[in-house]
Amino acid sequence: MCGIVGFNFKNQNLLENMKDAIKHRGPDDNGSFYDNNISLGHVRLSILDLSDAGHQPMQFENLVMVYNGEVYNFEEIKQELIKYGYTFGSNSDSEVILKAYHKWGIKAVDKFRGMFSIAIFDKEKNKIILIRDRVGVKPLYYYFNGDKFIFASELRAIKEYKKFDIDTISLSYFFEYGYIGEDKSIFKGVKKLLPAHYLEFNIKNKSLKISKYWDIQNYFSISKKDENEIIDELEKILIDSIKYRMKSDVSVGVFLSGGIDSSLVASVLQKHYGDIHTFTIGFKEKKYDESGFAKKVAQHIGSKHIEYILDINKTKNILEKFVDIYDEPFGDSSAIPTYLVSQVAKQHGVKVVLSADGGDEIFCGYSRYFKSYNIIKKLQYVPLKKTLYNSIEFSKNILLKLPLSNIRPRLELLQNLLIKNSWDEVYTFLISKYQKDIQDLNLNSIKSNEYFSIDKKFHIMQKMMLWDFYNYLPNDILTKVDRATMANSIEGREPLLDNKLLEYSATIPFEYKYKNNENKYILKKVLERYLPKEMIYRRKMGFAIPMLEWFKGDLIKLFEFYFVEDDIINMNYPRKLLKDLKDGKYVNINKLWYILVYKMWKEKYY
Repeated sequence: MCGIVGFNFKNQNLLENMKDAIKHRGPDDNGSFYDNNISLGHVRLSILDLSDAGHQPMQFENLVMVYNGEVYNFEEIKQELIKYGYTFGSNSDSEVILKAYHKWGIKAVDKFRGMFSIAIFDKEKNKIILIRDRVGVKPLYYYFNGDKFIFASELRAIKEYKKFDIDTISLSYFFEYGYIGEDKSIFKGVKKLLPAHYLEFNIKNKSLKISKYWDIQNYFSISKKDENEIIDELEKILIDSIKYRMKSDVSVGVFLSGGIDSSLVASVLQKHYGDIHTFTIGFKEKKYDESGFAKKVAQHIGSKHIEYILDINKTKNILEKFVDIYDEPFGDSSAIPTYLVSQVAKQHGVKVVLSADGGDEIFCGYSRYFKSYNIIKKLQYVPLKKTLYNSIEFSKNILLKLPLSNIRPRLELLQNLLIKNSWDEVYTFLISKYQKDIQDLNLNSIKSNEYFSIDKKFHIMQKMMLWDFYNYLPNDILTKVDRATMANSIEGREPLLDNKLLEYSATIPFEYKYKNNENKYILKKVLERYLPKEMIYRRKMGFAIPMLEWFKGDLIKLFEFYFVEDDIINMNYPRKLLKDLKDGKYVNINKLWYILVYKMWKEKYY
């Protein structure tokens, strides 16, 4: 795994500073390229072909490339290129990618199975081409002001160019969802290249064009195969996906939570390859601790299992560098154990880890899907919604005096649901943390972009899954794993997000993803071939930390330290929430946590 930077002018000091800003992504090697007004930089984490033959920037005829990622099927593409007369001087996928682009142009990306952010300078066409993988496993940011064009793997590198203003729309997005979505970043003028897109920058005309090259919706269909056929085919594709991700010249491990997805990846990998390491993070607080489940899975499959307990002292240490790791405000608290499990893997000599992200979004794993669906169904039968809304508002002062716990947030939730008009308005409201009270921070609520359409014959929960696939998966889950692994200079790989598996999953009827009130039904049927049923059919706990317990204790001092006046957001509301927490009242701890993350980030970077 690596990091890439570049821009359309010549400035050696800037290029070196940008490379230095992301050197954690590639501590093994670095390189630079200059040509007229083009500067390209690369930092390398050596995974395939550890020799100097894999050095970047890499050149071939009129093309120069810097690249971050892995294309797992490069050997097959290489053999195809050899038939066309191409020769190779390395065993790296980088050389294959470069020559594949030379042969097929942008259509080469259709052949790539993997994760990647690619930048190619074409001297003949006088263009820079940026390409991001189909799901967004690897990050890629860019800045263009009509004259200067700059790109990099992480924001911190682009920030070396100048100080940017904070984008308040992006900040609203962060407070509502805990991450910055769509193509936005925390800085005005700096954007993410969306997954499955490529960007062409015309150096002469100083213009850019962005195009989409892949969409999972193009594969949506209804398979006529029976359940057993689908289970057989799904298992075969999964084994194939994992096989590709075992291509490495360094040791490989697996993050094992004990849940369905990670248990499946670990079980398949151990059965077909053996001798794997599994890594788990546990907690002393039992209601958050899944380490016992993970240990049982590891014992059953026979992996070399390493378990580590995350306590409040280790959390304090990670919090000290949290904003350094995540580069912009990032609110998913499970990023803390994700960083720690990456650190533990690195300490045990593992340089590549398989993670199992994506299963929830493509196989209907989140409980919020069916909870939201049930609410949407019930709302359809509520008469005179506006009248009911007004009645609650009129009688709220009386209702609030009733001896019921948490009555205020429940009443406000009901009122807000009554004025929603579509499935996406209901769903995005339910998963938002600040919801309507974003205005109390002096920010505006954002309008969800339903920038996809889906045939009416597909289930509403399928639409929720697709919303998460476009939003939550790349901007939260994959960002979390990329930054945590890269901060420890190890590579994370995602077998459940192989494009062949995704394309096949789109053809599986929804009733095999959610059946008999069982989420991930078809995945669990595959897993039954590897684990006893009692290890599979249990309540999902999720990968989180005991935030409320910790932040009501020693960590409350962090709130007190950082909750000072701010020139963008109104701090009165979060200070009121903090007072309620101290007084023992109900508080959504995520609201306080998001404020803390923002304030820590701002002090560090702004």
